[in-house]
Amino acid sequence: MDLPKILKQYNELCEDNDWQVFHTPKNLASAMCVSSAKILEHYQWITEEESLSLARLPNSRDKIEAGIAETFFHLLALANRSGIDLEQAVLKKALKDAEDHQGAPDA
Repeated sequence: MDLPKILKQYNELCEDNDWQVFHTPKNLASAMCVSSAKILEHYQWITEEESLSLARLPNSRDKIEAGIAETFFHLLALANRSGIDLEQAVLKKALKDAEDHQGAPDA
């Protein structure tokens, strides 16, 4: 995944639509929560088994895929706007989790 390329395209879209003024960390965090809630809406009130196969249904898959992408755009923009290198943050968190759970019993 080419994060700089994705961020560049997203920033161009925002500039073309004059959205930058609204893209504060607070607004981006809020937008990320709202878009992730839209994903959750597809899984509400279905069984665990149904949830595992939902993304295989074409109509549902398109909506879930779009919601995941939208949430990711907001996350990437929030990290960028906050001066956080998302790739480095993820790697750092993965290392911390590995250290924290080293020797823990398997789940």
